[in-house]
Amino acid sequence: MARDLNLLKKIIGQNVKKYRKQAGYTQKDLGIQADLNELYISQIERGVGIPSIPTLFNISNVLKINIEKFFIR
Repeated sequence: MARDLNLLKKIIGQNVKKYRKQAGYTQKDLGIQADLNELYISQIERGVGIPSIPTLFNISNVLKINIEKFFIR
């Protein structure tokens, strides 16, 4: 189960980074728009932190994507 959680964190992090870059945002820009600390954005993207569903929803709104895209490998 821990392995599955680590994989999920990695997939979410890679997708947050991918869609952030596609939107032309820096980590700082995304943090400001999503009302999150840029360090936290960095942790998410590196798979260190796992965001809550409300946080992912907030990020998806800023990036103008469906939240489901964060979970696609």
